[in-house]
Amino acid sequence: MDERARQIAAAGYAVINRYGLKRASMADIAEEAGVSRQTVYNVFPNREALLVGVVTYHFDSRWEALWAAAKPDDDRRHRFEALLEHLLIQPWKQMQAMPNSEELEIEVKSALETHLAGVQAETQRRLCEFLLPYEDILQARGTSSQGLGQMLHHSLIGLKMCSSCPNDLESTTSTMLACLMALTEDAG
Repeated sequence: MDERARQIAAAGYAVINRYGLKRASMADIAEEAGVSRQTVYNVFPNREALLVGVVTYHFDSRWEALWAAAKPDDDRRHRFEALLEHLLIQPWKQMQAMPNSEELEIEVKSALETHLAGVQAETQRRLCEFLLPYEDILQARGTSSQGLGQMLHHSLIGLKMCSSCPNDLESTTSTMLACLMALTEDAG
């Protein structure tokens, strides 16, 4: 995504978070981005293309924040806490605060199914990459960074969709952290 598209997608993300998907207009997004409506349409020719841009921006920004917060040689606990914070807790809180968030979930699932499959595959790839420093330990335990990455990915999706209150999310997140710590602890 080039810089102009990223600017507009970030504005789209902000407007959707503020007003909800149904109330977010191209005019609002153009104003938020500091560009004309025509510029928005030049970059994203229709609502679906804009939504693809917004979803891509959201996933990319979550990963950028995670990579900035957790370096491969950082303490395991710090890395896993950052992973859960940036890929689970913050997105969950944003969805809870968004007006009519269920509209976004429904439209994203129906209109962007093909694009989301690519985003999900990329998320699994990135999770596996995040877990690579622990590959030897995981293999000694009969699993791999790929297997743990896939399980973690499915768990994160389920938790974001099914957790109904902060206490549920907090309890499950601390359990996930304990599991990640146990699975990656060097037994030698």
